[in-house]
Amino acid sequence: MGCPVALLLAAGLAALAGCTAGKGTIREDRESFDAGNAAFEAGQWQRAIDAFSQFLRSDPTMRARGEVYYYRGECYARLRNRREAMADFERALGADARPPLDSFARVAIGNLYYEQGGDAQAVQVYAEALRNPPKELPIDTVTLRMAVSLQRLGKWELADKYLAYLLDRYPDSPAAAEAGRRLHANSFTVQVGAYVSMLTAGNEVNRLRAAGFQARLGKAMRGGQTLNTIQVGRVNTHAEAETLARRLARAGCQTVIVP
Repeated sequence: MGCPVALLLAAGLAALAGCTAGKGTIREDRESFDAGNAAFEAGQWQRAIDAFSQFLRSDPTMRARGEVYYYRGECYARLRNRREAMADFERALGADARPPLDSFARVAIGNLYYEQGGDAQAVQVYAEALRNPPKELPIDTVTLRMAVSLQRLGKWELADKYLAYLLDRYPDSPAAAEAGRRLHANSFTVQVGAYVSMLTAGNEVNRLRAAGFQARLGKAMRGGQTLNTIQVGRVNTHAEAETLARRLARAGCQTVIVP
């Protein structure tokens, strides 16, 4: 989830034009800025990092630093260097990144927490980003992730408020289908199989019950076909579901955690 390159890097260029020269010159700074921008748009993440880093070394007082930290963080994130990405997104906020970039930086930090299971931190940062969101922010996607993190923490009623808001305000959004599936859920379960044959599914349920698991049959539609699903347990938090999933994995099951 990123923000428009033209919008924020153009703002950075405008800020750069009003700067006074520091260690380098305005022309040299502009060249490194342009090189980073071009590499970013081309998906050349390491080249963009190198160019943005050269720009950032030039003058610690430049007003475009917040934008550059943000985009260098995006490059690190694309390279799966989460530690450096997090550091740069935080630097973007510390450099007084201007709207709407400050909101995007908060969302980027929230996404890193979300993807690593740091739901308590993700909720806190997403809440800040959603407090007064700019029109450029993908509010539907951020709202869905906020709700998912709340569900993982076992805060089901609060999650429903965000899901209902999403469905009311963004009914045609790609996030709406997932929001509708999660609305009014109140627990996690671990799905361990989906079979066409009722007999096969029943035999697997009996095996799991004999091993001490609370297994049950369900139904699901997939590709226009009705499948017999096997679900185990009902727990309040995602952490509890992960513990159950590990036990089932040791019993030879492939697992998927679902609300």
